[in-house]
Amino acid sequence: MAGLLAVWLFCVHTVPVFADRAFNDIEHSYAADAIEAMAAQGVVTGYQDGSFRPIDFISRQEWASIFAKTVKRTSYTRSVVPFTDVSPWALSYVRTLQEENITKGISDQLFGAKHNMTRQDMAVWYARYFGVSEDIRSSSVSGFVDQPDISDYAQTSVWLMERLELMEGDTNHYFHPKEPVRRQDATLVAYRIWLGGEDLRERAKRLLDSLGSGAATTNQPISLPESKKLVVDLAPEISHQRANPEIEEPRSHSPRPDPPDSPITPTEPKPELPVIPSDPSPRPPVIPPVTPRPPGPKPPVISPDRSSDFVVDAVVIKAPELVNQPETYPAYQLSFQLYNEGRLVSIPDVSVTSVTYTFSDTLGVFDEKGKIARSENIPAADGYIPVEIEVTIAKPYRVLKAQTKLIVKGKTPPIEDPSVIRSVYLATYSISQATTLDPVAWSMPYVFQNAKGEVIPPGLLPSDLKLRIEDSRGIFDEDGHIANLHLIPTVNSVIPFKIEVESPSQGIHFISDAELTVVPGERKKQYFAVSMMLQGQDAGSTTTVDQIEQARQLLMDHFGPNLKVTWAMENRFVFVETNRPQLKKVLEYVDQYGDEVGILDGYPNNLYELPEWEARMNEWLYMYRYNALNELHQSGSLGSPSVFESMDTDQYRKYLPKSLTSFTVNPEQVQWLKDHFKITSAMGWSATQYNVNSMYGEGSPLMPYWSNKDNPIVPAQGLANNSGIVFMNSITIDPIGSRYTKDSSRWTLHPGDPYMTETDAAPQLYIAQQYLDNPYQRLNTVNYMSIILDINWFAKNQNMSQIWENFVNHFPTDREVEIVGVDGLKRIYESLAGSNNDHTEFSLMFRGSGIKAVMDSNNSPANLRYLWTENASQRIILSKEDGDTAWSIIDFTDYTRNSVPKLPYNLDRKTDVSYITGRNFKLYPTAPLTAEEIQRVKDRLKEIYFAEEVNYQ
Repeated sequence: MAGLLAVWLFCVHTVPVFADRAFNDIEHSYAADAIEAMAAQGVVTGYQDGSFRPIDFISRQEWASIFAKTVKRTSYTRSVVPFTDVSPWALSYVRTLQEENITKGISDQLFGAKHNMTRQDMAVWYARYFGVSEDIRSSSVSGFVDQPDISDYAQTSVWLMERLELMEGDTNHYFHPKEPVRRQDATLVAYRIWLGGEDLRERAKRLLDSLGSGAATTNQPISLPESKKLVVDLAPEISHQRANPEIEEPRSHSPRPDPPDSPITPTEPKPELPVIPSDPSPRPPVIPPVTPRPPGPKPPVISPDRSSDFVVDAVVIKAPELVNQPETYPAYQLSFQLYNEGRLVSIPDVSVTSVTYTFSDTLGVFDEKGKIARSENIPAADGYIPVEIEVTIAKPYRVLKAQTKLIVKGKTPPIEDPSVIRSVYLATYSISQATTLDPVAWSMPYVFQNAKGEVIPPGLLPSDLKLRIEDSRGIFDEDGHIANLHLIPTVNSVIPFKIEVESPSQGIHFISDAELTVVPGERKKQYFAVSMMLQGQDAGSTTTVDQIEQARQLLMDHFGPNLKVTWAMENRFVFVETNRPQLKKVLEYVDQYGDEVGILDGYPNNLYELPEWEARMNEWLYMYRYNALNELHQSGSLGSPSVFESMDTDQYRKYLPKSLTSFTVNPEQVQWLKDHFKITSAMGWSATQYNVNSMYGEGSPLMPYWSNKDNPIVPAQGLANNSGIVFMNSITIDPIGSRYTKDSSRWTLHPGDPYMTETDAAPQLYIAQQYLDNPYQRLNTVNYMSIILDINWFAKNQNMSQIWENFVNHFPTDREVEIVGVDGLKRIYESLAGSNNDHTEFSLMFRGSGIKAVMDSNNSPANLRYLWTENASQRIILSKEDGDTAWSIIDFTDYTRNSVPKLPYNLDRKTDVSYITGRNFKLYPTAPLTAEEIQRVKDRLKEIYFAEEVNYQ
């Protein structure tokens, strides 16, 4: 543990940090100084992870916030903003700028709040602030190469911003008017506005006055009558497209990042993230820093002036970037530019000697000609030097002055290889809940970024890159794969973990926080097989028409009419003519809803010989035809194949029995039903034992399966030993009768349990809920519950009737559950599994309900959990009591033993018929599991994504 702690501490302290900057990701931004200056003014802020995200695009409402703060505009009205898409935090800023006619919407109701701000729209907003209005049109145009691409409504604005040197083009003098603005670009322009102050407004006024429109005045708030008429941007040209839609960018180290303190300003809950240009060659910054001029005050020539007199009215200091590097000081030079009515002019050759200038600064850094005289006075990085200039023109005589703040930048670090990893993000923000997750297909995708926040293509990642996941909850393994599926928490929960990144070749080793939010996902359909028992022949003991109608209506009221059930009828019920109304009602439901007819035979199979049972089945079909389909009756045909054949026609086939609902079955019984009645599905309500008398045997699986021809309790291993019968258990809310752990007799509860006194059905619903929310259901061949109900017994027992009614009425309806009959479930299983059990499986994790019935042996401890998992090869049951450090193996049953013994028809009641590996490991663990058995258990647990600690001995 001490060693692990030391490693962890080392990893933490090797995370790259940028202590010299206010934000940890602006070191290589050309606008770093501007960002820090504006952050100090409270105009922009960063995110909670210490980043600024300089290359993220900025939205229109974010830019409204920066703009209003930069020019110190505040609204004192309570007017209603007409736009429906503005976030609450941005409303006051948008209202302020709308009132001054600076910003408008993209329609009557939409501001385009979360659309990316474009370069030409940014120029328009500032130009409106400086006095440009709709009726001002400049005969001059900007000098950008792509000037024709600028929208008409933005031509004058871009011209003005160029003349004021607030916005520049790239190195090839392209303006890129319709490209989105990045955070660093927006901050740099705002910084220039802030530095210029009122002088910029005066210069802008002179420039606009030079157009001759007479309208170059600062925009005034719209009058009250006009304020009701919404004016919208003429052609904002908002782009919705990402630069490279094939790359899915992350939003932060955390898939669901904490909202930043403000995204430049208060942010939208989930701001857009870096978008990487599709052009592989890097473009110059959209708004690059001021380009240094050659040494000396040599402004560019705009138009030669040969006269000895020239007129100027303004001077601007041009200060190249001052980097705190002594080797650059000798070459550093301040310069200046002269303007007349907002136009840049040059000094005519004949007038050079009539112009004199002097630079000065309070720190004494520069001499009067703008060279560095005392470098020791240069402040530390991020400090600034107040610089002034005084220019004297002899003819006509005039003295001009200007000031600026020259920010000192720290030593520029060497350009880092763009393939060096500086951060890692998840390319997904969520994970589906366990019930809907396919762990085979799920993976944890990563996105790596360099120091500039650019995504590193997979082909440039180092070959020695190693990632390790640290998950204290145990859901993920070190490789980021699902380790324990059942540990995924409920919907809306957050799974925090850490990603450790290491690459010796790049010299990096850091740990990043991440998290995933659990989302609902798409559930796999589940089925609830219902078999209703119809029995009795005497008044008072016979299931009535009312009981049949009430039983189905109860289900339809909650689940809707599109459900199907099995009506399983015993011999006595079909024998008497007084039950013909009930039979008529069943056939009516077959016609109306597609319900199924089934045979009910509840006698233990060892109470009579096989011929007697065969006679009972023949009598059942003969009397069923007599009372339900009397038009087909033929006297003297009892036991004849003609009885079945008369119903096996297109008209009557749907009325034939489709399944057997029974206490127990054996190979001879299921084979006889298949051969004579074409019945290939069976459901038993004491499904865990073969010999019913002493509840001794434990053999059948939880899942439906094709049974072995020699033993219906054992899954068939192939087509050669397949009986062709799908065997199903009444497994869910029906008793299982397990003796797996001390003082625990069972873990499920039937609504018809005579020993249950609680009538709110809470214990039964608790058990059912565990099936519905089984974390392993995406792995299972089919997810199903099943129940066999004696509705006449319910009707006569108010306690049971009330439990069943409460169970149905409170059954969750949002779980995609379809109610089917016994044979219907068989057909569903057949369509999913095919004709054998090779790929079928079922796993379930559950906990006891905490109920102890009146009869002491019916106990379901709430402090016990079970994991039951099986496939065609084996059944494994684990248990764990709360507080235990490891799970215990309480059953390993091998289904692959050859050959399967053909069990005799009649069994001694003390014979254990469990199909086990030579001994009953559950009840008599006289020998430990073998090494081969242990390995099979480990392999199976890995297959179902279960990696908790298990005690194998």
